[in-house]
Amino acid sequence: MSPHRAGYRLKVCYVREMKELDSRAARDYGISDLLLMEDAGSAVYSLVLREFGCSGTKIGVVAGTGNNGGDALVAARRLHSCGARVEVFVVGDPEKYPEPARRNYEIALELGLPVTNVRAPEDVAALEKRLPEFDAVVVGLIGVGLRGEVRGLYRDVIEIINRSGRRVVSVDIPSGINGDNGRVCGVAVRSDYTVTFGMPKLGNILFPGYHYCGKLYVSPLSYPPELLLSDEIRVELNAPLPVPERVRWGHKGTFGKLLAVSGARYYYGAPYYVSYSFLKAGGGYSRLAAPKSVIPYVAARCGEVVYIPLDETDEGTISLKNLEHVLQIVEKFDVDVVAIGSGVSLNPETQELVRELVGSVGRPVIIDGDGITAVSSAPEVVKSRKAPTIITPHLVEFSRLSGIPPAEVSEDPVGALRSAARDLNSYIVLKGAHSLVGYPDGYVYVNMTGNPGMAKAGSGDVLTGTIAAMYGIGFRDPGAATRMGVLVHGLAGDLAAERLGEDGVTPDDVLHELPQAVRVLRESPEAIIRKYMPETI
Repeated sequence: MSPHRAGYRLKVCYVREMKELDSRAARDYGISDLLLMEDAGSAVYSLVLREFGCSGTKIGVVAGTGNNGGDALVAARRLHSCGARVEVFVVGDPEKYPEPARRNYEIALELGLPVTNVRAPEDVAALEKRLPEFDAVVVGLIGVGLRGEVRGLYRDVIEIINRSGRRVVSVDIPSGINGDNGRVCGVAVRSDYTVTFGMPKLGNILFPGYHYCGKLYVSPLSYPPELLLSDEIRVELNAPLPVPERVRWGHKGTFGKLLAVSGARYYYGAPYYVSYSFLKAGGGYSRLAAPKSVIPYVAARCGEVVYIPLDETDEGTISLKNLEHVLQIVEKFDVDVVAIGSGVSLNPETQELVRELVGSVGRPVIIDGDGITAVSSAPEVVKSRKAPTIITPHLVEFSRLSGIPPAEVSEDPVGALRSAARDLNSYIVLKGAHSLVGYPDGYVYVNMTGNPGMAKAGSGDVLTGTIAAMYGIGFRDPGAATRMGVLVHGLAGDLAAERLGEDGVTPDDVLHELPQAVRVLRESPEAIIRKYMPETI
């Protein structure tokens, strides 16, 4: 069992890991490919039955000539048996069916199901005319074995499915989606529902693949739980963890003490968001060390934070002369966590101060914004730290930090994050749609909360304060604090979007929803699971 969590768990895998699971199921448990295909098709059948009914319902089944198509053929047979009016369209040469898909194709013919072969442009044109006749279309055209871009006949068929206006159920993964990174390989089926098998593949969970899935369901098939929860699979969904009790006799120091080193001339929002979000998410005592000329502006917005004015450079940024003063504050006030870098600017002297602080502070440190730029030029400062380090980059910052080009990160975001977290011995949040949280031991969690309305300057500063607050309220494992900070931050953004609409969500709106988001995490974690985690079928 993963040392990182308890309770609800759903692992997510690479395609190669799923294939290894199939091999182990057959080798160690006698679970054959034929049985798994029957299970898979039956799961799709169950979804169609639940969403569309069966008797008299008209279902089109579009099947490729691989095992994904075989799964679709099982679903066609089951639907036919319960009284649905089923028609099958096999795209490609049926002679190419491997076992056990070939056997299911032969059974479909023996049962007398209407089977049409789609192999030529005129067949595609005929299929386009037929698709609007159906109540729903089951698509098992291309599975997780997809390699390269979708072209030719399959591309034409996917495009007419997308134009048909019919509700679509995809088998395992929307055809045209890369199973390892969610990338659209030229064109992909836009699904209303997807039933994936065993466990989600990364392509089911990462964007844009997750969007193309529609409503995602998971069927465990006949895999034993010990395979589905194997420690060899080191990616999971970021599900709620139990929130430590907020003791009735606690005082402000009980719930964490933050020191934020943030801000510069013209950067007034970042220090405000970091220091105030810590309080809004449950933290107890927030101190902000910022340039002395910045503090009056921030203090006018937020009187709850304790301010520490710092000497400035000529550019109005934090001077290197403050190094010993800041370190003394950390020790004098027994600070629990230090947030460094938000809005400090790229001034060379301030960048050096950030590196010195990161290397010298013996407490957990969260590095964000311009602080990431500072340590990217001297990663050894991070690697040599003894206390936990949390870094929160977006894609470009992550590329700068890790040395991996953005295109390579996008090709394998989990692998890139895993490598960087190990190399830097840090907890790293790769921010984006479905942010990833990487652990130093190589474990990765996929966060499911959040929305595109949060893609605004200042949102990352709120995240930094929220992670610090999770540490302060009792998630003293830095990985758990990071994960729950990311979850709460995204949830707050979703609550704001429900109230305002996504377009108008600002960091202020996210910040002010943090108390409610923490309340939901504390009181109704099952509601988060129901809303954000795939349902089992």
